Amino acid sequence: MVLLAGLTASVAVSLQIRQVSGARDRDRFERLATQQADRIRERLDTYVALLRGTAGLYAASETVTRADFSAYVARLRLTELYPGTRGIGFAQPFRPEEGPALVAAMRTQGLPEFRLRPDPPGLEPSAIVALEPLDRRNSAALGFDMLSEPVRRTAMARARDTGEAALSGRVELVQEIDRDKQPGFLVYLPAYAGGAVPETEAGRRAGLIGWTYSPFRAGDFFPYVSIPAAAGNAPELAFQIHDQGQGGPEPAADTLLYASPAWPRAAEAGGPTTRRTVPIAGRTWTLAATPTAAFARDPSGQAWPWILGLGGLVTLALSGAALAQGRAQARSEAARLDLEEERNRLELLNRAGPALVSEHDVERLVQTVIEAATRLVGGAYGAFFERVPAGAEGNAEEVWRLFSLTGGPREAFTRFGLPRATNLFKPTFLAEGVVRSDDVAQDARYGSHGGMPRGHLPVRSYLAAPVVSGSGETLGALLFGHPEPARFGPREERLITGFAAQAAVALDNARLLTSVLHERQRFQAAVQAVRGIMWTNDATGRMAGEQPGWSAITGQSPAAYQGFGWADAVHPDDRQASIDAWNAAVAERRTFVHEHRVRSKDGAWRTYAIRAVPVLDEAGTIREWVGVHTDITEQREAEAELRESNEEIQRYAYIVSHDLRAPLVNVMGFTSELETVQAEIREALAGHPKAARIEGDVTEALGFIRAAITKMEALIAAILKLSREGRRTFRPEPLDMAALMRGLADAQRHQADAAGARVAIAADLPDIVADRLAVQQIFGNLIDNALKYLDPARPGRITVTGEPVSGTRIRYAVTDNGRGIAPQDHARVFELFRRAGAQDRPGDGIGLAHVKALVRSLGGRITVSSELGAGTTFSVTLPRDAAGAAPPLAAE
Repeated sequence: MVLLAGLTASVAVSLQIRQVSGARDRDRFERLATQQADRIRERLDTYVALLRGTAGLYAASETVTRADFSAYVARLRLTELYPGTRGIGFAQPFRPEEGPALVAAMRTQGLPEFRLRPDPPGLEPSAIVALEPLDRRNSAALGFDMLSEPVRRTAMARARDTGEAALSGRVELVQEIDRDKQPGFLVYLPAYAGGAVPETEAGRRAGLIGWTYSPFRAGDFFPYVSIPAAAGNAPELAFQIHDQGQGGPEPAADTLLYASPAWPRAAEAGGPTTRRTVPIAGRTWTLAATPTAAFARDPSGQAWPWILGLGGLVTLALSGAALAQGRAQARSEAARLDLEEERNRLELLNRAGPALVSEHDVERLVQTVIEAATRLVGGAYGAFFERVPAGAEGNAEEVWRLFSLTGGPREAFTRFGLPRATNLFKPTFLAEGVVRSDDVAQDARYGSHGGMPRGHLPVRSYLAAPVVSGSGETLGALLFGHPEPARFGPREERLITGFAAQAAVALDNARLLTSVLHERQRFQAAVQAVRGIMWTNDATGRMAGEQPGWSAITGQSPAAYQGFGWADAVHPDDRQASIDAWNAAVAERRTFVHEHRVRSKDGAWRTYAIRAVPVLDEAGTIREWVGVHTDITEQREAEAELRESNEEIQRYAYIVSHDLRAPLVNVMGFTSELETVQAEIREALAGHPKAARIEGDVTEALGFIRAAITKMEALIAAILKLSREGRRTFRPEPLDMAALMRGLADAQRHQADAAGARVAIAADLPDIVADRLAVQQIFGNLIDNALKYLDPARPGRITVTGEPVSGTRIRYAVTDNGRGIAPQDHARVFELFRRAGAQDRPGDGIGLAHVKALVRSLGGRITVSSELGAGTTFSVTLPRDAAGAAPPLAAE
C-alpha cells in the first residue's frame, strides 16, 4: 500500500509539475510578447516626444535656418541616445509659384544641388527642407514632396487635421539608394504658427507651417527595440511586424514590415504563437511572436522523470518537490512584481518626456523634473540644486543653490545654508558621475559630519546625479533621499543617469527660448527708446506680413501697404524719390538713409528720418530688410526757425555795418580837412608861447582819431565778411585732403621758413565731399594761427592728421608746439573780437570766430585742447559727405 500510494503520488506530482512548468513557460512567453510590443510602442512614443520639441522650435521661431536646425538636432545626440531612426526632418508646404524661390533659398543655405521632386510640383506641394543628420542617405531625400505619394499623404493629412502624431503605412523610403532595400515607415507631427494647436480642423489647416517627421528603416529600427537576448546572445523570442492600418485584413506579405532573423526557423519548429495589436499614432501594427530554441524554459519541467522514478522510494523527494514548487512560485511572483514596477516607471518616463519637451518656463520645468525623478527612483525626498558660476550674480566663487524640491519643507534644506564641496557632494558637483550610498549615516564620505544635523530630514539611502548640458556645462544636480537604507540600487542609478540627460536637454531648450525672448524684448525696447517705429521688408525690398508699427502711424491695412503700397502714404512730392532711392539701396545691398513726409491717420503730414539695413544669413544672402521711421517733424521745424533767425541776424549785421560806414566816412573826411588846415594853424600861432604844445596836442589828437577810424573800419569789414559767408551758397565737391593741406602749407612756406618752423601733413588724410573754399579758409586760418603763435624758445613743429570717428564723420587735427592757450581762454577764442594771451601779434579777433561759423555751416564742430608752454590742438570734425550731411554739431 505504501509503495502503491508512493507511486500514485509520484505520478500525480510528476504530471502536476509538468503541467505547471508548461503553464509557466506559456505565461513567460506571453509576458515576453507583451514586453516586446510595449518596447516598440514606448520607443516610438519617445521619438514622437522628440518631434514635439522640433515642432516647438519651428513654432517659436520666425525663421529656422539649416544651420539652426543642424545645431538643434546635434544637441539631441540622436545616434547615441535614440538609435534606430534615420533622423529628424521638416517638410514645408508651399504654393507652386513659390517653388523657384524655395529652391534658391535652400541653395543659399549650403545645398547647391537642392531641387524639387517631382518637378514641376503638384497643386498642393511640400518639400523636405531639413533632415539631420545629413548623411548620404538623408541627402537623397531633400526636396522630395511626400504629399505626392498616397501612403505618405494620408498620414500627413491625418496629422494636419487632428493636430496629433500620425504613423504612415509601409513605404519604401527615398533613402533606399542601395540594392539592399528595406521596408520603411514615417512618423509625422504637425507644426502650427504660434505653437498652440487650433481648436477647429479649418483652423488647423490654415495655421499649418509644416510637418516635423522621422523616417525609419524597419531593418534598422526593430533590432534596437528587441527584448534582451538570453545567455549566449541568442534571442528567446522570434517575431514579425505587420502594418494593419486602421484595423485592416489579416497579415499578408505586402503588409510585412519586419521579421526577426530567428523567425523562419522558429516558425518551422511549430511552437506556440501569439499575437499583439500595437496601436501607434493612428495606425495598428500586429505583432506575431513565437519562442525560439534559446527560450529559457522552466527548469522544473525537466525534473518530472526523476521525480517519477525516485518519488516512490523516498517520501522526502515529494517534500523536496513541493518546496521547489513553492520557491518557483515565489520567484515568479517576484518577477511579476518587478515587471509591474518597471512598467510603472516606463509609463512615468513616457508621461514626463512630453512634459519636459513642451515646458519652457524654467521654474515649472525644474519642478516637473524633480517630481518625476523622485517618483522614478522611489525616493522619499528629491531636490534640484542649481549651479551658479563664479561672477554670474556677483558671487566671488561657484555656489550651489536650492532651486526646487519635493517631499519636504524648503526649510529642511535652506536652514543649513548652501552645500559645500564635501567628500559626499564633491563628485556630483564636479560631474564625475552618480553617487549612491545604501546607508549615508555609515558612509565614510559622510563621516566627517559627525552624524545627521539636528532638524535634517531623516536620510539613510542617498542618490545624486549631475545634470550636464550637451555642451559639457554643469547645470545642477539631482539629490534624492529615503529614511530606509538600501532603497536605491544599480537600476535606479541607470534610470537617473538617463533622466538627468533628458532634463539637461529640456533645460538647455528652456534657457535658449528664454534668451531669445529676452533679446526680442530688448530689441523692441531699443526701437521704442529712439522714438521710432520698426518695419520689415522681404529680401526683394517689398513690404510683407504684419507691420503693426506702420499701421499705427498711417492707418493702412496689411492689404494696403503690401509690396509698394506703403508709398501711397508718402507725400506726393516725396513719393517717387523715395521709391527710387529705396530700389537703389536694395539693388546695391547698402544701408538706406532717407527722409520724407508721411500722412498720419489724422491726415496731418509728419516728417520722418528713415534708416534701414539688410539682414544677412550665414551665406551672406539677404534674408530681409529691417528699418526704422523716426519722427523728426519738430526737429525740422526748429531748424527752419533757426535758419530764418540766422538770416535775420545776417541781414541786421549787414544793415548795421552799412549804416556805421556812412558816419565813419564823414569822420574820415573831416579828419583830412583838419590835417589840411594844420599848416595854417601853425602859421597863425607863430610866435605864440604855447604854439609848440598846441601843435603837438593837435597832431596827437589827429593820430588817435586816425587809429580809431582804422580800427572801426576793420571791425565793420569783419562784420560784413561774416555776414557774406553766412549767405554764401556752398558747393560740395570731392576733396583730396592731403593735396589741399599741402597746398595751404606751401602757400605759407615763406612765413614758416622765417619762423624756423616745419609743417608736416599726414599722407593718409581721409578725403571728404565739401565746399573747397570753406575748407581752405578753415585750415588756412588754423595753420596761420599756429605759425603766428609759436614759442620762440624752440623750433616750431606743426602737424595735420585725420581719422574716421564714425561711419559718416572725419576728425582732422592741427597740432602745434607753440606757446599754448590758458584754460580759461579755451572757450573765449571762438568769440568775435576776443583774443587770448599776450597781444604781441597783429590781429582783430575774428579769425577763429569765422572758422567756427564755417565749420558749423558745413555740419561739423571744432574743439580746442591746449596747455600753456606745451602747445595747442584744434580738432575739426566734418561729415564725410557734406552733400547729405546730418544736422550740424554744436561747437565746443
